[in-house]
Amino acid sequence: MNILFLAAEALPYVKVGGLGDVAGSLPAALRNLNKNDEVRLMMPRYGLIDPNRYNLLTCLDNFEVRMDWRREICLVKQNEGTNDYFIENDRFFGSRFHVYGSSDETEQFVLFCRAALEACRRMNWRPDVIHAHDWHTAAAIRIAWAAEDRPGLVFTIHNMAHQGTSRPDGWPLLGVYDGRGPLNLMDQAIWCADKVTTVSPTYAKEICRSEYGFGLDGLLRSKGDDLVGIVNGLDTASFDPRTDTGLAANYSADDIAGKRFCKSELLKRFDMKDDDSPLIGVVSRLDSQKGVDMILKAIPDIVKYSDMKIVILGSGNKELENGVNQAVANFPGRVGCFIGFSAPMSRLIYAGCDIFLMPSLFEPCGLSQMIAMRYGTLPVVRRTGGLADTVRDNYDGNGTGYLFNRYDTDDMLGALGRAQEHFVLKPYLWQETVKRAMRENFTWDRSAQQYRAVYEMAARHGR
Repeated sequence: MNILFLAAEALPYVKVGGLGDVAGSLPAALRNLNKNDEVRLMMPRYGLIDPNRYNLLTCLDNFEVRMDWRREICLVKQNEGTNDYFIENDRFFGSRFHVYGSSDETEQFVLFCRAALEACRRMNWRPDVIHAHDWHTAAAIRIAWAAEDRPGLVFTIHNMAHQGTSRPDGWPLLGVYDGRGPLNLMDQAIWCADKVTTVSPTYAKEICRSEYGFGLDGLLRSKGDDLVGIVNGLDTASFDPRTDTGLAANYSADDIAGKRFCKSELLKRFDMKDDDSPLIGVVSRLDSQKGVDMILKAIPDIVKYSDMKIVILGSGNKELENGVNQAVANFPGRVGCFIGFSAPMSRLIYAGCDIFLMPSLFEPCGLSQMIAMRYGTLPVVRRTGGLADTVRDNYDGNGTGYLFNRYDTDDMLGALGRAQEHFVLKPYLWQETVKRAMRENFTWDRSAQQYRAVYEMAARHGR
């Protein structure tokens, strides 16, 4: 089977969010699953992707791409020895050193989609399935759907909050001249796709409700069984406490002694007293969707009514950044922060903390809770989206973390209280839970098998 995989970002080339992790890992997992499949990843070649670093060579020279009222000249580069391809256009990609946020990003990503489809035609390579991710590649689904000889079409939603809505005169970009109202690219892709997937089974159910569907819940409900939730995998080779060179000590589920050395190193970095009180970690975009406002509201009670400490790594909303800095000033020695992002610091937090706090308002999948469990740090999470699908509540001593239901500070504090009780009063139970969490299977293998089954069903719809 030939599979065209379209994404706006992918590791190791460029990553902004979780999409970059998925687009970097899933194609490789699919190739390993079935050696007869040819999976071609295509993405834009932004200015921040150095062609020399990745040995990108031109495999398709200048060709014309029709964009309704104008023509754009593109070419295709390939990472030599791989099936990773890059659409090159200096105006929309090569001259830009950011992925998202351009004022003309609707035109930018429609050009990418049109160029990717045209490149396949010119290279005489016909996909059996097109797998497009989020609104940035949604136009490929709509354009391919209208073709006489189309492949199967799969569209994956990573976040319903961003849909690619543009002004009413954007319709001609898709070859539609009688469209009314603003063009919504995600809406068009959902409508045309043979199969719509999202990144966890619970999120697939949630987006069919008005509070999570952002105006498209009715359309999603109409897809019925053609809407499928598949939990993202994790790069378990990269996130492995047994081999991670950035840790103060390595450890495993069979011998977790090294985790205590990691905690000592982390406390030292934040100038906190090295004792056995529970240490809470937060690695997050500082945004209300991630529940950071609720964390800030809860910190005074955490400090007053427990001996827990908390360290926070992240950046984002300036008001929330200021709130985090103020909490550090108000509670020195109990609250620490690193405003910004540091991959080495994030690894220290995953390994050195006892509890990982992730009280999201909504969470399509989430990787942080899986990374935390991989490093033996038990998550306290709200029961939503992928958090509900990956963390089992430890109410009976057989779980992998602690869940709460309502987006409410008291509910969150209750879950933290249960975690603290087990940590302090039932150390044997806590250690067994840590080991159980570390042994959870978060590899891409199972997810790749589920996607492969979706491709087979979608391919039957092709013409």
